Amino acid sequence: MRSNSTPATETTQPSPGDGLPDELRARYAATLGEAHARAKAEGLRLRVPVGVAQDRAIRAVLDAASSSGANPSADTVAAYRRDHARLRAAVATPLDQASTRAHFDRLRSACRWVEAEEIARLRDLAETARKAKDLDAMRAYTLAAFERATVYRAQFLDADRPTWAHKAHAMRAAGLRPVSKSKRQAGRRALSPDRLLVALGQQPGRCSRVEALASVISLFGVRPSELVRGVVLDNTAQGLRLGVAGAKVDAVRGQPLRVLEVEPTRRGQSAIAVAFLRAHVDEHGGELIATPADVVAVRRAMRQAQPGLSPYAYRHARASDAKASQGRAGAAAWLGHSNDKTQQGYGHARSARGAVAIKAAQASRPIRQTKTLPLTLAQRFAQVAARLASRSSSQSATNASPPRRRLPRPGW
Repeated sequence: MRSNSTPATETTQPSPGDGLPDELRARYAATLGEAHARAKAEGLRLRVPVGVAQDRAIRAVLDAASSSGANPSADTVAAYRRDHARLRAAVATPLDQASTRAHFDRLRSACRWVEAEEIARLRDLAETARKAKDLDAMRAYTLAAFERATVYRAQFLDADRPTWAHKAHAMRAAGLRPVSKSKRQAGRRALSPDRLLVALGQQPGRCSRVEALASVISLFGVRPSELVRGVVLDNTAQGLRLGVAGAKVDAVRGQPLRVLEVEPTRRGQSAIAVAFLRAHVDEHGGELIATPADVVAVRRAMRQAQPGLSPYAYRHARASDAKASQGRAGAAAWLGHSNDKTQQGYGHARSARGAVAIKAAQASRPIRQTKTLPLTLAQRFAQVAARLASRSSSQSATNASPPRRRLPRPGW
């Protein structure tokens, strides 16, 4: 006889990838042992199963993880997941793999975000198994979430959690120096556009398409994602003009469209690269659209030309040139920013090498001025001079009218 009752929801058992790797479980064995003992004691105190006490600990970790208010974009989440997958494959923590402070911050953010998502997913699966009355699966998912939450707390939440300062101190004690992966530092020593083009021409099997895209990046410092959207080149009397549909644009931030104009400097700096692109425009037209595979090829070619060289190194290098010649508003328009504060993270005016003559930058949105920019050298000198002037004037007034000496009253 056929039953009319609704069948229970099917559940699955946790996979090996849901739990902690054996290496991490061994590393945090003492921490996990203490956490299990606390959960057992909490269960006895509250007179509830140990799984309920473990779930309370899981919720506390998830609440603390969500208190940061982070809301990364879809692209950032995808990058987080790639970094997290590499860490899981290497069975390493962010501090193990990090080579610099910035590298550690990136890996830590990636691991924090993805691990919190995974812990929440395992907890939801445990709840699904509970409703389906699959107690074995419920306990297994709860245990996996509890152990990952315990390690999460030890790595990212506890007051004595490991930080970059600990690793940096150990490296200094061993006489080691962290390898810098700063794009700003790489921009200071980046090859000139001419030298990059010559280096690419000497690489076997390198196609002219990669050379054209790399030349656009080295001359204008545009984002690789903007090349994927497509750019338009046009020849001017002596140089080049580039139309860019901006990336990182929403209702407030970014520039939907900007037009950048450069002229060449001497041979060996940018004259050869500009001439190469002018000929490319005459022969193939001005529209250039890169594929993701093209961007990978450009990055690989730049690394082969100079260790540490990348598209964002040229973005920093051209930002330095724009700051030196165009001022804050012009530099913001050149970089595709809607305010004149974001540029603080790119280049330095004093690092400008003049490899490219930046002539103009026009943006579709007005540049918002902010009051939190650091003072220029002239402004700092003016403040010091004003303080000295006020101090000297007050001292003059004090010397001009010395305090009157009080005489004792009669009868004292």
